[in-house]
Amino acid sequence: MITFAHPYAAPTLSVILRDPEYGDSTLVNVRTQVRQSMSGEIHSFRRTSATRDLLLTFSEISKPKVQELIDFLTTAAGDEIKYTDYEAVVWRGWLITNPAEFITNSKKDGTCIEVSTITLEFRGSKV
Repeated sequence: MITFAHPYAAPTLSVILRDPEYGDSTLVNVRTQVRQSMSGEIHSFRRTSATRDLLLTFSEISKPKVQELIDFLTTAAGDEIKYTDYEAVVWRGWLITNPAEFITNSKKDGTCIEVSTITLEFRGSKV
């Protein structure tokens, strides 16, 4: 289970979701800078940001949980949040998904239960 909590410092609102789908991706912000000295020598160095972008896909979210997540996203929009992943690692950052699109799938296993899928993008760093 994973948890999103808002605000980061003293959470008053949180939402708990099951683990994201396997194969979620991590984007590492690696930057290389090339400079030329006054003597004409070329120097390059790596500037790696401490932040990472995580793409988290959640599927088969029930309709009440979708509404809970919508309420959380509305409240936490633009604010720093706490993300605790499935390995109990705490992250500090922002949900940068814009817009947050819920895809409503067909009924679950032929029943009348409506389920949805969403992919959230989180940018932050481990605490």
